[in-house]
Amino acid sequence: NFTGALTSAQFDVKYSNGLANDFKFSDYQLVIFNNWDLESIPDAGKKEIEEYIRLGGGLLVIGGDRNVYTEDRADNDILERAMPANLAPPRSPEGTAVTLIIDKSSSMETGHKMDLAHRASIGVVNNLRPIDMVGVLMFDNTFEWAVTIRKAEDKAYINKQIAGIQPDGGTQIAPALTEAFNKMKQVKAATRHIVLLTDGISEEGNSLTLAKTAMAEQVTISTVGLGQDVNTAYLERVATAAGGKAYFVTDLSQLEQILVKDVLEHTGQTAIEKPLTIDVDKRVEILNDVDVDHAPVLKGYVRFTAKPSAETILSVDKDPLLSRWQYGLGRVAVFASDAKSRWAADWITWKGYDKFWTNIARDLLPRAQGGEATVEYDSANGDLVANYRLGQGVKEPAKIPLIFAFGPAGFQKQIPVMQTAAGTYQGRLQIGQRQGLFRVRPLEDSQVFPEAGIYRPQSELTDFGNNVELLKQVAAFTGGRFEPAPESIFQSTGRAIPTTLNLWPAMLALAILLSLGELVLRKWNGLFAGKAVA
Repeated sequence: NFTGALTSAQFDVKYSNGLANDFKFSDYQLVIFNNWDLESIPDAGKKEIEEYIRLGGGLLVIGGDRNVYTEDRADNDILERAMPANLAPPRSPEGTAVTLIIDKSSSMETGHKMDLAHRASIGVVNNLRPIDMVGVLMFDNTFEWAVTIRKAEDKAYINKQIAGIQPDGGTQIAPALTEAFNKMKQVKAATRHIVLLTDGISEEGNSLTLAKTAMAEQVTISTVGLGQDVNTAYLERVATAAGGKAYFVTDLSQLEQILVKDVLEHTGQTAIEKPLTIDVDKRVEILNDVDVDHAPVLKGYVRFTAKPSAETILSVDKDPLLSRWQYGLGRVAVFASDAKSRWAADWITWKGYDKFWTNIARDLLPRAQGGEATVEYDSANGDLVANYRLGQGVKEPAKIPLIFAFGPAGFQKQIPVMQTAAGTYQGRLQIGQRQGLFRVRPLEDSQVFPEAGIYRPQSELTDFGNNVELLKQVAAFTGGRFEPAPESIFQSTGRAIPTTLNLWPAMLALAILLSLGELVLRKWNGLFAGKAVA
């Protein structure tokens, strides 16, 4: 979907699963790391990417479940310096602990359940940090530790032990659950979480009491039921009582995603999977024609921390979702969620999906032209001086185009431009003491010799400036203030100004009114004297 969106927008897209030895970043205008573990890139490759961006290339980093925060990465990572946002550490910097209880009864042979359980469990291990702890307990009629609780350092060994679990026997959940809890409550970790994976029905035993005790001991338990033949009520009660979640999986292809999501949520890792509503922090041009206010929810993201000088455009849960900045001549953007059917499953069918990604891609395309131009004024000789420098990797032009200077009052003259060194050109033109706006541009558009300009202000503005003392005297003489604060401009200065007012018109009107009133009062009784009541 993502590459299709770019291709339909006339981008020439090439897809690669890795960085080959002969890969040249300079052959491309934009490089996109889509759900890529940036820590897996060797230092030499990171240096090449940073140099590529600094010289004008574009970089887009799209998140995903492969973006894993590592504790031992270098503080001065050269690629991180070029990015507007870096992977955030887990919310709990201390190690967490997780135990996977895997049902290995005979019924797990059907429908490749055991193979999918292997893959899902390995996915959980791969998302843990070396400081985290993990244990794998398998059970049928009895239980046995495939991996005793230990640091998740030797992932190859742990994954090998998981892959070796084979189905056999019946289903007895309660003893295995009790064993896992008894071991986990002895572990010292920031969070402790147990996941029970089963496809069958078992006697409940004391599971509910144990779940409540686990909650009190700050050990959470989640349950995952595979298929239809599970005791849903039992698994729900255990998970609820222990502060976990209950999942019932009929589409077994979703098992790994569900299992990884649950563990990461309960152990406070960098990746967060839950429904997320997008907040618009800044409305910029790349959101044009994209109805982002009505975009579907995302189902997860990777926590990044935006740098102070970066521009955060979109966010989720107060964490940056889309951020960008300028680095050297290039531009870099980071999108913390993914662009595929895991976290962006509802986005793929959203009508704004294609426009959103093509707008971002175009925004990151190189903006540095084939050449850079500056214009300055040589006051000693009265010359307008135009300087040109070719961009990185730009070939010398076969012929210098005709270049003209345009100024005020119809001024127009050709500037003779000559090469002064490799990739460097200069032109001079006598303009004397003329002031105003001067533009220097070729007769025909040229990326090598772009248009530039200079403004020479009138001498009155540069030679004299303000007569501060005179302004102060005028303000003092008239009772005003010098450079007052804007809010105090219309406030009184306390100075009284004598004035006169003619009062006689008002006094005359008042006398007439009083006379009429006195007349009415004296004649009042006579007006009603002829009237009587019978």
